[in-house]
Amino acid sequence: MSNILLISAPGAGKGIASEYLEEKYNLVHMSIGNLLREESVNNSLLKEELDKGNFVDNNIVYKLFDDFLTNNGDSNFIFEGFPRLIEQIKPFESILEKHNIILDKVIFINIDKQVALKRITGRMLCSNCDSVYNKYFDDIKNLKCKKCNSRLYKRTDDNKETYENRYKSFEERTLPILEYFKDNFSNFIEISNNGTIEEFYNKLDFVMKDDNK
Repeated sequence: MSNILLISAPGAGKGIASEYLEEKYNLVHMSIGNLLREESVNNSLLKEELDKGNFVDNNIVYKLFDDFLTNNGDSNFIFEGFPRLIEQIKPFESILEKHNIILDKVIFINIDKQVALKRITGRMLCSNCDSVYNKYFDDIKNLKCKKCNSRLYKRTDDNKETYENRYKSFEERTLPILEYFKDNFSNFIEISNNGTIEEFYNKLDFVMKDDNK
């Protein structure tokens, strides 16, 4: 089974891909965004940076990542949202080495910017089971989760202004990571997520087919 790094522009589907791969292939999902949001509950300055779509202090990211790997022991992972900066690659690799984890696949999820913007600004989350919906594509007029009937809510950072800021940061600071992995990693894979969710899942299954042999 693989340890996988997912890279994408904001809103391209890292979270959906991670949830699917986690459930179908029994992987442990490491989302640095989720870890930071949990950390920000008791850190108002961190929450302010996240709400603006800004990058946060690298040392916070490294510690959260290291602690997560320590707490999850001998597992196979999906890494989402880290590294996001070129200067984070070496610390990322060093922390993996510390925990004797070998990275098997790097998957870049590509998407048109306007498609991603609509998915981000329309996103709604379940307050109980974390199921994801979209007000533009799903029937959620009563703002209730179809799985558990709990209240749906919108994240404070899911707005156009924050998305534009995040996308600009992605272009300026994250795109160089793709070039690094293209040049230095043998199993770099690019897939598109402009179509339906079923098409996206099929592409992920194709990427994972080597692990099913």
